[in-house]
Amino acid sequence: MRIHKWKGSSRLLSRLSLPIFVLIVTFIALFATAASYILIRVQNDHTLKLAEQSMKFVYMNAGYQFDTMNNVAAFIATNQSIENLLESTYQEPFDAVDDFYILQANLQNLSLLSLLNDFRSQEAVQQSYVVSVALEPGAGLYEMATNHFYPVTGIFKSDDLKNQPWFRGLSSKERQTEWWGERTDRPEGAMIYSARRKTSLKDGRSIGTVIVGANIRSIQSVFRNAELEQGYHLLLDESKRVIFSERYSFLESADELPVVRALDASKESIIANIDGEKQRVMSETFENGWRLLTIVPESHISRYTLVISAIGAASVAAALLIAGFWLRRIVVRVTVPITRLVTTIQRLEVSGFKETLPQQKSGIYEVDELSQTFGSMLVTLHGLIEKSFEEELERRELQLELLHAQINPHFIYNTLDLINCRAIMAGDMESSKIVRSLANVFRFSLNRGQTLISLEEEIKQVEAYLHIQKMMMDHLQVVIQVPVGLLQARMVHLTLQPLAENAIVHGFTDRQSDCRITITARLEGKLLLLHVEDNGTGCDVERMNEALQEKPASESGIKFLEPGNGYGMMNVHRRIQLHCGKAYGLHYLPAAKGTCVEVVLPFYSDSILPGMGAASYV
Repeated sequence: MRIHKWKGSSRLLSRLSLPIFVLIVTFIALFATAASYILIRVQNDHTLKLAEQSMKFVYMNAGYQFDTMNNVAAFIATNQSIENLLESTYQEPFDAVDDFYILQANLQNLSLLSLLNDFRSQEAVQQSYVVSVALEPGAGLYEMATNHFYPVTGIFKSDDLKNQPWFRGLSSKERQTEWWGERTDRPEGAMIYSARRKTSLKDGRSIGTVIVGANIRSIQSVFRNAELEQGYHLLLDESKRVIFSERYSFLESADELPVVRALDASKESIIANIDGEKQRVMSETFENGWRLLTIVPESHISRYTLVISAIGAASVAAALLIAGFWLRRIVVRVTVPITRLVTTIQRLEVSGFKETLPQQKSGIYEVDELSQTFGSMLVTLHGLIEKSFEEELERRELQLELLHAQINPHFIYNTLDLINCRAIMAGDMESSKIVRSLANVFRFSLNRGQTLISLEEEIKQVEAYLHIQKMMMDHLQVVIQVPVGLLQARMVHLTLQPLAENAIVHGFTDRQSDCRITITARLEGKLLLLHVEDNGTGCDVERMNEALQEKPASESGIKFLEPGNGYGMMNVHRRIQLHCGKAYGLHYLPAAKGTCVEVVLPFYSDSILPGMGAASYV
């Protein structure tokens, strides 16, 4: 057996470890990258969502403040009771005193909010809004109104307000409501105002202006409740002046601020490079035209990116170390037993079948099963080699026996040829026929040493033998029926003659009349079936078939299988199996009278003949 040994340093361990480790590294790297990316996105989205929630909180609450101021102004402008007070006419100014105080009380009630001031007595009511009415000369209470406007709740004349930009805007009827911020000399300081025209419900003429003001602290409290961890809010009026911001002062112009200019160019939320740093600018616009900006540094939104990336890299390194350690152990546990098995197989003692393959217990079912199965395969292979060697020896012994049997007939054939010549010279033609038939028998037996001959030549040989037997037995009848198309079929030499001889010797021993031998051939699929049948004494079919299955012919108790009796039935059976295979050979069939032996051969011929008509010999 030829053993191929590995060359170089490549081994199963390295061949398995490297690809699997690369696969694990790739998987861990992809998994860690994906996980880090997802965590970074989730964290960044969470930080951004907090900033958006802060802006929405400010937008909703500041918008609520603005809506409340609008609602107060709308209530005054459309309330019928207030309308009646302002539309009343009086002969004398003092006649309007009662109505004046009634309207003043109504305005005071609208300006009060039932909230307790933090720094005053719990019984003091905080004034949340400033609600004022600036009357036109045509109003009924105009004469009772205060001449000059002051940012407190009350009733004033509108004469000193006509030069204000917001008043001119209302007078031009371009807008229904005006909004602005203003500093006052009151303790409250900064105020935001909304103004709305009050027109007569009867004839639509202008009666006055409703002014609702709110202290800037009410807006500041909203922003303080939504403070950003980093970044700031910016509330701008329509003129881009600061109404409130944690970074800029009240009414400071923001028109030149980089964040405002960047947002004006986009008109939506953007990421802009402001003062050398990327800033995310989010924007919302109120119904009154004011704008809320929320500015958050991008570095704050992505502040955990580096940390998460570092943790991901550390996790990958740790995972690779653990995976490498366990991979090494697993691969070693699998490959070492296989390497030992290969090393054992390469030993000359094992490959030469001098030693059995030692059993190893690796603890891995597949490896142990491989070792056990390979050991069984070596045993089976050894048995097959020995069996093949024995069969080859037996084939050579049978061929040697056949050669020995052919040596003597060679000399006898020459002697018979001489006797035939003398018989012809003496005029004894009957003796000449017998001698020629005997010579043909020996000539076909020699067969130039060929193992396979055609069925036609085999028929001629058995015919020559039976011709001599018929001269000795006048009552012997021979019938040979072979299809013409099968005459060129190849078969093992010297098969039919021993069967015919066995029929005469054992079947017709005590019979003196009506002796018949029938030889037939037919094709069944890929099998050539020959039948040799006699009407002699018969035999035990089962016993005969069992004897044919025995290996040594000498172990059978059947007389015709003894080596001294011609070639013997077992000799024919074994030669067929040695040349054609175990599936072929002799087989006894049940017969109504006498004995029937079937010869099973593979069908192959030198040529395919079209005719399958029977050639009969009697």
